[in-house]
Amino acid sequence: MNPLTKIIAAIRYPESAFGKTLQRIIPIILFVIIVILGFAGFATYRIITPERLEENIDPSSFLLRNFLSLSFQTSDNKSLEGWFIPSIRGAPIIFLCHGYKSNRSELLTLASTFQENGYNLFIFDFRGHGNSPFHMSSLGIRETQDLLSAINAVIERPEVDSDRVGIWGVSLGAYVALSAATRSEKVKTIVVDSPFQSPGSFLEIETPLILGVDTFVFNKLTRLGFFLVNLPQVNDGNKLLKSLPSLEGRDKLFITNEETPTLEMQTLSLFNHSPEPKELLRLKHSKTGVLYDVERKNYENTVVEFFKKRLPVHRR
Repeated sequence: MNPLTKIIAAIRYPESAFGKTLQRIIPIILFVIIVILGFAGFATYRIITPERLEENIDPSSFLLRNFLSLSFQTSDNKSLEGWFIPSIRGAPIIFLCHGYKSNRSELLTLASTFQENGYNLFIFDFRGHGNSPFHMSSLGIRETQDLLSAINAVIERPEVDSDRVGIWGVSLGAYVALSAATRSEKVKTIVVDSPFQSPGSFLEIETPLILGVDTFVFNKLTRLGFFLVNLPQVNDGNKLLKSLPSLEGRDKLFITNEETPTLEMQTLSLFNHSPEPKELLRLKHSKTGVLYDVERKNYENTVVEFFKKRLPVHRR
């Protein structure tokens, strides 16, 4: 009798010693499985519904009083709203993409520096963040299409040079920036601060932070739960890595942060897989954390200077 037949027989005829033992073990096994699935489900939900930060300021708080609130349609026929901050007519348009657990208002100091240098800007809240009407984040899957929709809408405005689009993004926003750039030839210059390789790899960074334990089982179950929630639009794995060759000829700056070593490794991998031209800037602190005073200003000036060299306000 093979082991499977023996187990089935023990279940059918529990009066045997083995059957009685199995009767005691099965409920325990089922309980453990339910607990594990429960914790994994809890982690998945917490990650895709991050705590939202209130937006207590808008561009007018930084003397950017000529900003406009613009709406655009997403690929799933929902309306999203963002801030369009004009500067020099005919200048490039830069899309600023906030990070995970952040919102657009936290990018206004950077936006102010860009505008002072003549760039037009657009900022909006990603799904599950800020004032977005969407309850859940898809960690870059649907957000990529949202950014592409925003690009297509904003480049129609007469104030901007529709052929010269730049994107800056951090963490979640960095992944979205790279992903969108591989799908739009309008994007000429990209600056990404600590992008992750895929939504799944980011889940495996966040899961131990929520559960307090880093195990293969929890990481993979959380990842599975995320994919089930996002069916049928799941695209993960090495999709972004495989798409990076399409960025050949477009200027790219990758920024890493020593304080986030796991993200740093993933960013370095993306950098290594990216074609030329590309540059790497390794920092002790970046926008994935909080930057203060001189450090913040130096960071913002470095980013803007890269755009000034690679995507100047006035056509050459």
